Amino acid sequence: MQEFNPEENKDPQKPAESFIKTLNPFAYVIIVLGIVFFLYQFIGGALAIAAGDISLNNPNVKVTRVILSFGQFMLILAPTIFFARLQTNNLKNIFRLNAPKPGLALLAILGIILIQPFLQGYMYFQDYLLNSVPFIKDILKPVNDLFDMMEQSTLKIVKAHNWFEFIVVVFVIGVTPAICEEALFRGFSLSNLNKVASPLKAIFITGFLFAMYHFQPLNIIPLLILGCYLSFIVYYANSIYVGVLAHFLNNFFAAYYMFIYGKQDYETPHLTGDELTNTIAAVLISFILFSSVILIYYKFRAMPVDDESSEKNKLL
Repeated sequence: MQEFNPEENKDPQKPAESFIKTLNPFAYVIIVLGIVFFLYQFIGGALAIAAGDISLNNPNVKVTRVILSFGQFMLILAPTIFFARLQTNNLKNIFRLNAPKPGLALLAILGIILIQPFLQGYMYFQDYLLNSVPFIKDILKPVNDLFDMMEQSTLKIVKAHNWFEFIVVVFVIGVTPAICEEALFRGFSLSNLNKVASPLKAIFITGFLFAMYHFQPLNIIPLLILGCYLSFIVYYANSIYVGVLAHFLNNFFAAYYMFIYGKQDYETPHLTGDELTNTIAAVLISFILFSSVILIYYKFRAMPVDDESSEKNKLL
């Protein structure tokens, strides 16, 4: 009989076998997303209510901003790192903590800038369609009313009245989610999904989960595009930092336009004639240029050094 030697099981680079390690990576992602969603939305919400006089109609802006940042770091980022650590000691690999090629970083920035007119144009035409077709407008009215109320509450949080307050807002809605959400989706989720899916499938599924996670039905398409783009640039740069940078810039633009122009001027008005033609042209040009950046980015991609997906049969 072979003698058992406990030293054989000691591998500093590989945690002991556990139930977590036997789970399908896709199932593990869904479980962790569910846990994080519960922690942030319900536990974080309870903390916000307990911390001050906070409601959808009358949020305590200063307290809410603190809770939002604290909640994301403690209830999104920390659990993400914890659950990733249960799988492996090599957090650098799962979170792709690698310096990107400068050229790819610049292309990632260019892409997030070029896609803005397309996303804004899409939202204008979607709103126009939803408000123009009577039966669609009536069906969606309860949903619109609910999300309008939530939006009004959000606007109070993201609206800055001076440059110092603007810096605070940028940290809350720019820096914080860029770090925490990228770790959860482009780090933990993308790496796990790529173990059982081809790169393109993993990128799309990660983008889809990112869009669904935000629970904004009327913004699902822009969120899906943004989520897939962020997953694409992170995977093919083999660096989460390009995702953090692009995510930050996307949110920064929204905060900046809100600060400079305000809500009324930022919204696209009813367009006719030349204005409508110019908007359509801007949307098409934005899409063409953005697609060109995607192709160039892919051409100069940096493939992951330790890509487990290339060694395994894809299950999704």
